[in-house]
Amino acid sequence: MIPSIVITFAFSLGIINVAFNQENAFAVNHNIPITSLEYNGGKIDLTPLINIKDKILTKINSPEIEPEENSVIYSIHNGDKISFNLDEKPSRVDAFLVDYEAEFNTLYALEKSGDTEFIAKAPSPGIYNAEIHALYPDGEYTSYSKMIKIEDDEMDLLQLSSQDNCGEISDIDKVTASGNPTNLLNNVMNQSIIKEFTLGAIDELNIDLGQNKDVCGLQMGLANSENDINFFAVQFSNDGNKYEDPIVFSNTGYSEAPEIYNYPSSIEAKFLKVVPLGSTLEKGFGIEDLKILGR
Repeated sequence: MIPSIVITFAFSLGIINVAFNQENAFAVNHNIPITSLEYNGGKIDLTPLINIKDKILTKINSPEIEPEENSVIYSIHNGDKISFNLDEKPSRVDAFLVDYEAEFNTLYALEKSGDTEFIAKAPSPGIYNAEIHALYPDGEYTSYSKMIKIEDDEMDLLQLSSQDNCGEISDIDKVTASGNPTNLLNNVMNQSIIKEFTLGAIDELNIDLGQNKDVCGLQMGLANSENDINFFAVQFSNDGNKYEDPIVFSNTGYSEAPEIYNYPSSIEAKFLKVVPLGSTLEKGFGIEDLKILGR
């Protein structure tokens, strides 16, 4: 069992390093690219949350925690495809369903089915925030969100057992920090947004579970996570040599506590890699706490 792992990565995306000023929080920015969610012939604008431009991080809005009075909640059937229409073409966009009402902010990564199309799949029906994290060619970063309702008439909540829930995998065999993520970086984030970066002696976290296990996510605490955006990829392997394509995450920027990052579906694996792709921290990617979640 690993209760706490303290590792600092000397790796940064220079273009989005910030000197965050609390006075700028929740400021109004009228130049944010507009984006909308499209589903089943309908269209609804998303609310911008965090914007980073010219090394300034601005919190524009808070995520919706509960529906406002007389508000319209978009209903989406679990497993249906949704798409996002962005005013400006991003260099990269990742989508999540986020539960801000859980004990820890919980992000469910959505499987990509097109350039800006994703499969909206949640472990159970309920209220979530449909959220995208977009990086633009000029280095600008913006997160957007809209509260939605995931419906699933075929799922019997009474039939869900404790075995269906993700819990901590405590018997981890070995954790090491080493390597060079340059190749993965080039494959995943080879964009003009990366102006400069520094590789330190500790660049990726390698986790040996000892045997194949059903892994569904990570619970991870990141340094100064309420004021910074950190990008990282997770890869899986059965033999420690050949790793599957990475799943990319970034934190919400709305919690000092650890956040939970769940994969689109659970993956059977013996080895995991957590690879930093960039951070708004000048000193790099700092993991303060890590738990592997599985069944």
